[in-house]
Amino acid sequence: MYPWHDTFHMGIVHFMAYPQATTQEDVVQSVEEILADEFFQAIEVSALLDEEVLRAVGVMCDVARVEVLLGAQPLVLSRGLSLGALEEEERKQALEALKQAVDKAYVAKAKALAFPSGKRPGERKEEEARGRLVESLVELCRYAEEKAEISGYLLGVNLEVFDYAVDKRALIGPAPLAFEVASLVRAECPNFGLTIDLSHEPLLFEDPACTLTLLAPFVNHVHIGNAVLAKGHPAYGDTHPRFGLREGCNDVQEVVEFLRALFRIGYLERTTFTERPVISFEVRPLPGENPRLVVANAKRTFLSAWNRLFPIL
Repeated sequence: MYPWHDTFHMGIVHFMAYPQATTQEDVVQSVEEILADEFFQAIEVSALLDEEVLRAVGVMCDVARVEVLLGAQPLVLSRGLSLGALEEEERKQALEALKQAVDKAYVAKAKALAFPSGKRPGERKEEEARGRLVESLVELCRYAEEKAEISGYLLGVNLEVFDYAVDKRALIGPAPLAFEVASLVRAECPNFGLTIDLSHEPLLFEDPACTLTLLAPFVNHVHIGNAVLAKGHPAYGDTHPRFGLREGCNDVQEVVEFLRALFRIGYLERTTFTERPVISFEVRPLPGENPRLVVANAKRTFLSAWNRLFPIL
């Protein structure tokens, strides 16, 4: 039914699709809903969940034969953490929080962890901040390597490329800066990679195909979503609204071009830390929207894009 199943794993970012799922009962119920859908072979859950819930999610995913990944984006953003902080104590606090996320990833049997860099410190200090970021990432990757000896597998550590000047104003950031940081970290840590999100590309004012071409050696994880640049719109900025919005930047054709670029750089053929390369929807309901309908929207969008790439004769 889904011809890509043996090529890559289609995933969904649970904590974005179901933002109302805050209690353990709500999390388990909504995760079960996703796991029962054979469309998905991967699910990304929040690092803010406690270990008991993550352990239960890991067991559920094992039963359903679905890969689990851990997202530390809510952790970093909600606490204002920065791995590139110029104040050493602040940097260490962020690093310690991400090390705890690594521990949680192993508890859930997650094969990959994704997170943003944290905010920009100001243009005159960005070079120094990127140096601190590299230092933090190397230490975090090595920590994951140490834990691998106990867990029996190595966790993939993925820095997500975020917007630079519109909403989150992350240090990383534009593709050339991501390339600089990734080159330095990968030289020392083979378990390091980048997460590229289609929804962040309009916010970076970059062409997704060019971004993927430049960052190809480091792409270990991919998100697909939409964005709105019309100021005053409820979905303005880094909100990951559903596809099909009149003011949206990404829709079926943009997904087609993104998939074509992923094929071109060989992402779908490479060995990653997950069982197969993962492409996850990152979509969030607007106020009043039903999460299940937003997920259905994403699935239909992807199917339309896939059929344009590989038309049924």
